Parts: sequence; C-alpha cells; structure tokens
Amino acid sequence: MLELSTGIIEADIIMARQALNVYKSNTRLKDVKNMCAYHLQQAVEKLIKIQIYKSGVDYDNKSMYSHNIRALLVYAERKNINIIIPGFIKENASVITKWEAGSRYDLHFSIRSDTLEKYLKEIEAWYQQIIRRLGKK
Repeated sequence: MLELSTGIIEADIIMARQALNVYKSNTRLKDVKNMCAYHLQQAVEKLIKIQIYKSGVDYDNKSMYSHNIRALLVYAERKNINIIIPGFIKENASVITKWEAGSRYDLHFSIRSDTLEKYLKEIEAWYQQIIRRLGKK
C-alpha cells in the first residue's frame, strides 16, 4: 500500500505560491512561473490520490501511477470511491494534466500569472476541505 501525506501536498502548494511570488516580485523568469504550474498539477494529482488511498477501497497500484487527472477521476468513479473534487478542477482536468510535463519540458509553454493565481486559490481551498475530511491539522 502506498502512503501519501498531506504534508507532501502542502509542500507542493507552498512551492507553487513561492514560485508565483518570485515571478511576480522580481524575476519575470518564465521558467519560475512554469514551476508554479507544475506544483499545482502535482497538488491536484495528490489530492485525488490521497482520497483514493484513504478510502479503504482496494486499488490497483498500476492505475495510480498516472499524472493524468481525468484518468484518476475515472478510476475513482469506476471503483465507486466518493472523492471531493471542485467543479472548476474537474472541468479543467485535461488542462491541468498538461502542466505536469509541459511546464518542465515545453519551451513554448506559457500560462498567465492571473490564471495560476485562480487555480492556486481553488487548490488551497480544496486542500483545506480535504484536511478537514481526513481529520488532519
């Protein structure tokens, strides 16, 4: 059984926030902004996975080795695992999935900082909801 801590998810959120702040405050280095997108994708992926892991339902490790947000949501649904997922995140699952590799390897990857701020706010609120559900912090 795999373990995933809320601390690892919180670290991704912190890294995303710090990258965005650094980008906005002084560097305007596109690659720093892109790292914000990467860590937001990682936080979304892990928020889904931790709910699957903690559900008590038997899961297939192979199915969990995915960065594809939509595939993880379909897997949870197929296993009848009731997970909390904001509508905004669910609607944009395919977009968020592309951030995992695009933000790190695609030289033409670009995303607006105000878009990142919107996602960060949504993910932070979702994280707090999951923390309450899991009885942590």
